Amino acid sequence: MVSAPQGIKILAVDDNHEGLFALEQLLLARGFEVITASSGEETLEKAESERPDLILLDVVMPEPDGYEVARRLKAHAELRYIPVVLLTGKDELRDVLRGFEQGADDYICKPYQSAELVARVHAALRVRRLYTELRDVRVANRHLQARLREEFAFGNIIGKSAAMTELYQIMAKVVDSEVPVLVTGESGTGKEMIAMALHANGPRRDRAFVVQNCSAFNENLLESELFGHVKGAFTGAVRDKQGLFEVADGGTFFLDELGEMSPALQVKLLRVLQDGTFMPVGGTKQKKVDVRIIAATNRDLEDMVQKGTFRQDLYYRLNVVSLRLPPLRERLGDVPLLVQFFLSKIAGKSGQQRKAIAPDAMNALEMYFWPGNIRQLENELQRACVMSGKDELIVREHLSPAVIDAASPGKRISAALDTQGKALKDILEQVEREMIQKTLAQCEGNKSEAARQLGISRSNLIAKTQEYGLE
Repeated sequence: MVSAPQGIKILAVDDNHEGLFALEQLLLARGFEVITASSGEETLEKAESERPDLILLDVVMPEPDGYEVARRLKAHAELRYIPVVLLTGKDELRDVLRGFEQGADDYICKPYQSAELVARVHAALRVRRLYTELRDVRVANRHLQARLREEFAFGNIIGKSAAMTELYQIMAKVVDSEVPVLVTGESGTGKEMIAMALHANGPRRDRAFVVQNCSAFNENLLESELFGHVKGAFTGAVRDKQGLFEVADGGTFFLDELGEMSPALQVKLLRVLQDGTFMPVGGTKQKKVDVRIIAATNRDLEDMVQKGTFRQDLYYRLNVVSLRLPPLRERLGDVPLLVQFFLSKIAGKSGQQRKAIAPDAMNALEMYFWPGNIRQLENELQRACVMSGKDELIVREHLSPAVIDAASPGKRISAALDTQGKALKDILEQVEREMIQKTLAQCEGNKSEAARQLGISRSNLIAKTQEYGLE
């Protein structure tokens, strides 16, 4: 005889008092804790108050009957996880199917053998364990989604410069939209974070967020990753493989480094954007998905279109809304905010107290050119925390030689002038930005004095600081 798991509570329901008593005694003899009900309404009340592990439910009762009770239980946000086994004298197929349609997990025909009923009870309790796991996963998923929404809220994106403020305004307008978004910017500016923020705050936040770097695979492997393949499509394809577009169905697909995608794959991507359909590698049947695409690139797609290396029709399909992430050198006023954020993050990972940063070190960080953008700044601060050892204060000497050396005005302007591929206008703007940044730092933010030293009007200086995001 199989013994009952300890502490298992069963709600037994029957409007026939003799039958209910016999069922109760049978279950008690097997070691179960038993509560009883003799009507549909009483069943619903006790299920709510007692939260049993299993319900054995008679079908034929005064309204509401067992079918209706099962339907209500399975419609309840919490009670739906309690297995329901119907006790019925109707063994015709239509009656059995009706019970399953209302959400019942199993049924037992009356009159039943004691051994059969106990075996069905234990089977239903195994279902209960699966239900419990499912409920726990869903609760954990809700908590995770809430944390993601909090972590990637627009207000948590670091930056108060004019360029970033403009970016937030555009993001707020497109977050609830389904249109494709093209995120552009240099490497290390945080394009994936922007894509995640759009997803986490949008209507698809409870569905998948899938990321694929288009430069990570060659053309054939990337096609298989994106669209999947069927068994036998190529050597090594020993089974069907689901593509990432299927994984992302209903959610958001972030395609990073889109400019590296081959012309052949660009055609397939265009098809997905047009009608949501694609063909797996080696397949003969179209598949259809509902995916919002956010693409990112650090390349000039317009120039690639002119050169014929990127499809014009795909460019226009993707570039419905464009978000340009400014390089860090165009938003140096945000450096102190980013520094404090990364120092807190580093301290959290190491379990140590957050380090402070000395004014001379902060000044050097604000004066550096940051060719690697935000990613380079984070790495620089990780290095500084290591080099400072047990010191609670990061000083200039803890920074890398490149940052210290480049902090001088001459070095910074040389860095701008040595940048290849820039038009004269861009170089002149960079030099102007550097001079304004340095002079404001020397004048401790006094715009009137800075304007006097620069030989321009105060109103002109204010306009320039707004233009360059130096406020």
